[in-house]
Amino acid sequence: MDRFIDTDVLVVGGGGAGFRAAIGARLQGAKVTLASKGPLARSGATPMAGADFTLDGRSMSQIEGLAGDPNDSPEKVLNDIVTQGCFLNNQKLVEQYIRTAPKCLRELIEWGIHIKISDQRMIFTTGTGIMDALLKKAKAVGVHLLEDIAVLDLVAADGMITGALGLDVRSGEFVEFRAKAVVMASGGWHKAFWPTTGMRDLAGDGTAMSYRAGAALGNMEFITFCCNVFLSPPAWRGSIAPYVLSLMAGGGRLTNSRGEEFLQKYDPFVTKVGTTTEWNKSFISHATMREVREGKGSPNGGVYYSRGDVSWEKIEQVAALMCKDWRYKAIDLTSWGEMLKNNEPVEVGSAAEYFDGGLVVNDRFETNVRGLYAAGECALGAFGANRVFAAITEMLVQGADAGDNAARYAKTAKVPEPGKAILAGLRAEAEAPLRRMDGLNAAQIRRTVQEAAHKHLGPIRNREELEAFQSFLASVRKDQLPNLATQSKSRIYNKEWLDALELGNMVQLLEIATASALLRTESRGVHYRDDYPFTDNDQWLVENIANRSGDEFVITSRPVTVSSMTPPAGKTPYLEFMKKMMASHSDTGGKH
Repeated sequence: MDRFIDTDVLVVGGGGAGFRAAIGARLQGAKVTLASKGPLARSGATPMAGADFTLDGRSMSQIEGLAGDPNDSPEKVLNDIVTQGCFLNNQKLVEQYIRTAPKCLRELIEWGIHIKISDQRMIFTTGTGIMDALLKKAKAVGVHLLEDIAVLDLVAADGMITGALGLDVRSGEFVEFRAKAVVMASGGWHKAFWPTTGMRDLAGDGTAMSYRAGAALGNMEFITFCCNVFLSPPAWRGSIAPYVLSLMAGGGRLTNSRGEEFLQKYDPFVTKVGTTTEWNKSFISHATMREVREGKGSPNGGVYYSRGDVSWEKIEQVAALMCKDWRYKAIDLTSWGEMLKNNEPVEVGSAAEYFDGGLVVNDRFETNVRGLYAAGECALGAFGANRVFAAITEMLVQGADAGDNAARYAKTAKVPEPGKAILAGLRAEAEAPLRRMDGLNAAQIRRTVQEAAHKHLGPIRNREELEAFQSFLASVRKDQLPNLATQSKSRIYNKEWLDALELGNMVQLLEIATASALLRTESRGVHYRDDYPFTDNDQWLVENIANRSGDEFVITSRPVTVSSMTPPAGKTPYLEFMKKMMASHSDTGGKH
């Protein structure tokens, strides 16, 4: 028996942005339902996060017990986010990030998070600790919490959200939602790549269904790859433990297959900043992929990391902060500890970590579809072409405002019942892989897509490879997606069925991202074209905006939103522009 749920605000996503949006909407008096694709407070990217929360040091120093830098200021943070984003940021959203962060941190402390470290502009806690605090608060204020509910599609009428169709993963029943407003907080689309640092439930469902409902997508070509991620052994593949250790320990040695320390050939200033700060994601990922493309990579398409000149004592101190008994995010890394002690190298490389583009929102976190809001990683947010500040802060500040604004909208919105014919059509479409007796296996196709995405839409791109990937994706969409079938016909926790439902979303987003990357004939932030190796502020201080047009999409451009900082003009070699942005970092008496 299928279910029907009537709510004022439906929040899609069980991570930090979703929970904070649900709390915000509920505090406005709205009836709120949160649908989590997986277990409550253990879904999305947040539980796996480091987790650092960044804000301006002056505001931080005014919170009892925290060691913020009183010489810092909101203006300095604005400068640093915008320059590190290579001036492609929506500056109004940067201002919202800075303005709302102190309030959100005070809330987290009040709700019971444990702070491990506070330093200048950041506090360090745990992703699970944040989620536990948010779950407790959500229950206390009366949010209706649903777990293992995969929302499949939104229902809209005349450009207005009216509801959604979901699937109860455990029972196989459909869930029909009537909602006056929806907050999309579904995170990134990490599952479209392999390797990836993200949770396996992050398939881009929310972004894709919002696009199908009429929402615009922006800057989808900007994808952050985390450097120094384990590539082998297979049990460790995708773990960011080497990245965290190298950043916290302040160094290590990276070598190619010839034993060369390849970072030495770059500008010393860029190398220093690009290995000791979060600039390392864009810089080291670029440099690593350069070695691989020149035939000097490791067997699995990476390079080698060892502790180098960092003392074993320092490594032990950092490891004690990172994890307990060499267990990091449930992975036993005891043997890696022995390798570090003996200064033996491990194979590392780049993996998709964060999606800088997403659903286009205004400073109220409204999309262009009435009643549809977005927050967190699935939204086109504050970070422009390169994220260096904390995504933890982003999800909470945006979730808070999105939930609040969605509830205010829902108070007066006159929303019709979701169309029965539309819901019936969505159900039939979702059931097609179950009903098809013979067909293709989604998991096998997905791995081919993921590996091609990593190769062609990775840290270094060019026209030839992007066009080849575009043709490949078109063939998958036309020839394979319509023929997906599950071997098992059970509706109860059928992973094959979920794989088939997710694959179309991933292909859809990859097609838009690839087309956007082809259009952007420059290199900026985490988007590098080796056939256009210049950052071009004369032509490309614009956002690529994708809108649905029937079964296809159209990409147009619009100027970047500027409120406080005027971008510089000119066309500059990529690494030279990166150096200028690094050098423009505010002096707060500490590290970048």
